[in-house]
Parts: sequence; structure tokens; C-alpha cells
Amino acid sequence: MSALLAVDGGQTALRIAVVDGDRLVERAEVAGFSHGAGEGVVALAAAVAEARRELTVTSPVRRVCLGLTGAPRPPELKDRLGALISAELDGADVWLGPDMVTAHAGALHGEPGVVVTAGTGAVAFGIGPDGTAHRADGLGFLLGDDGSGFAIGRAGIRAALRAREGRGPTTRLRDAAASFFGDLDELPHRVYTSGTPVRELAEFTREVANVARAGDQVARAIWRAAADDLVSSTIAVLSRAFEGSASRSVPVSHSGRLFDVGDLLLEPFKAGLARRCPQAEYREPFGDPLMGAARLVQRGLGRYAPLMHRTEGSTP
Repeated sequence: MSALLAVDGGQTALRIAVVDGDRLVERAEVAGFSHGAGEGVVALAAAVAEARRELTVTSPVRRVCLGLTGAPRPPELKDRLGALISAELDGADVWLGPDMVTAHAGALHGEPGVVVTAGTGAVAFGIGPDGTAHRADGLGFLLGDDGSGFAIGRAGIRAALRAREGRGPTTRLRDAAASFFGDLDELPHRVYTSGTPVRELAEFTREVANVARAGDQVARAIWRAAADDLVSSTIAVLSRAFEGSASRSVPVSHSGRLFDVGDLLLEPFKAGLARRCPQAEYREPFGDPLMGAARLVQRGLGRYAPLMHRTEGSTP
């Protein structure tokens, strides 16, 4: 007997599951990661190994499919990461790619359409009727991730600091930031010297939601802007992936934990999509990115094959 594993890895958490047919029979979760070139791939492989140790499965791993936030792009880094993960998982075959691919596979079951993912980061990804792939954003916290948890958290902190200095409107975010982070005088230093600034700012999103629900107009405007940014990214992908198909409806779904804030994000997103893009046909997601990775590792990559890197393992 051998095992199939699915992995969903992001900046907040890395989740792993044992796949049996169409079911996830066991799951585990460890801390997320921020990785890039060089030794970042070593840390990621170690995180996967740590997650596997949280499972009770003892069978050798035959194949693993991973959807990763910020998956490395250079072929040599993909080769290295695949080899490291294979070595950590009994010589398994390794299929790895960006989490926008597994999010799409989970939300739309592989059908053409657009899936917008919002968590710590944000990206819209679509598969056209001809099988071509298109994306918008997913550019990271320095260049993009509009509408993401990081963007909302940062906007909340900026609004708090501006209010404190008299450069912006009064907002309860000022008190929320002081309660969450401590002395606001020290907040910039804390952010700039943190080893995980993106995660720390994204965690403040919960407080921005609480303040918005209490009626604060500055906080509510931050959430409205995030929803609008995600609609814009979705439309950008839809217009390219389905160019010349104006008469047909296009399936659109969502993924990512940020959309769990339904009243402040999901509902405004759906309303904005209906208002700005009548061609879009919103659909509730079939499953999450972990289910997407499970579907691929069990059934094969299909139309996603060109988007995934494959490392052949040594498991018999």
C-alpha cells in the first residue's frame, strides 16, 4: 500500500491531507512560510516534512500534489524543491505549482472559468474555453495583492496612524491598533524589524472587520475598496480568458479564508460582480485549494498539466 497526499501551502498555514478516492481521510496543519530563492526552498521542504509527521499514515508516499503561495518560478529552483520534497516523502512523485491552480481545481472542478483567491495575498486566475490560462495580480505585497488580507490590515494600520497624527479622519481603528499592537509610537519600528511583517499586518484584518461591524465608516470603506479591487482583478482575467465570448455566461467562484468575512467581503464582491460584469455567473465553490490538490493527485493534472512542475520519484 502507498499513500497519496495533497498540500495547500501559504504564508499563514501549510495544510496537508491523505487522499483516498474523493475523500480526505486525515488532515494536519503547521505554520505557514515565506520563501523565495536559495534556502527558502529548504525551509519549505522542511515544513512539508513537519506536516507529514503530524499524520498517522505509515504507508510510503507514492505521490504528492502541492499548491503553494509564491511557488518558485525558476526551473532550477522548482527542480531543487521537488527533489527535496521527494526525499522527505519516501521518494514520492512530486507535482507542485501555484496555489491559484489548486484553488481553481477545487472551486470549479476543472471547468473553464475564473476563481479569485483572497487570503494573506490575492490573485485572480482563469482557464479559458480554449484551455489557456490567465491571471491578474498575485504580485506580492510590494507590487500588488490588492484586496488581500495584507492590504486590508495595512490600510487599517495606516488609517489608525493618520488619525493619530491628524492627517486622516477620526476612526476607532486607532484604539484597535493600540490594543492589538501596543504603543503606536513603536509600531513602525516593530513592523520594519519583524521577520514576518506581512503575516503580522494581515492578522490585523480581524480587528478591521470588528471595527467595521461596529459602524466605523473608515473601516467599512477599507472593506468596500478590497471587494472592488477583487472584482477588478476578476474582470481583468475574464475579459482576456473569454475574449469574444460576450454572449455566454462565465463561471466565477472564490477561494481563500478572507472570503469567510461574508458580510464585509463576499457579499459586496458578488454584488459588485453582478453590477460591473453581468457576463459573470457566480458559483459557490465546490471545494477549497486542498480539495483541488486532492482532486489532481487522485485524477491527474488534465488541463492543468502545463502549469505544474513534476518531479519523478523513486517509490516503487
